[in-house]
Amino acid sequence: METIDLFEAIRQMRILTQQGKTFSFIHVTFNRDTRSSEGIRQVRRARLRPAAKGDDVSNADYKLFYYEEDTQMPRNCWQMLILAFNGIKVVLN
Repeated sequence: METIDLFEAIRQMRILTQQGKTFSFIHVTFNRDTRSSEGIRQVRRARLRPAAKGDDVSNADYKLFYYEEDTQMPRNCWQMLILAFNGIKVVLN
């Protein structure tokens, strides 16, 4: 099975976003404040958005900030909970 390193996947997400292209990815949802999850979210078309500063959002350095094109919603997820990028399994090396 083909795999991609988490930080390489994020690097490629940045490149695609800069090119005006979308990408797909899958991540596990987790709300640290309520310690709850809504399960796995599959995002069909996303673009990255500017990351929040650490002063504005807690743990911002560990989150991926994206815009979901299909729902037109700004969202974020924990980087470590990304499972797949453009159909390729994401691993942490």
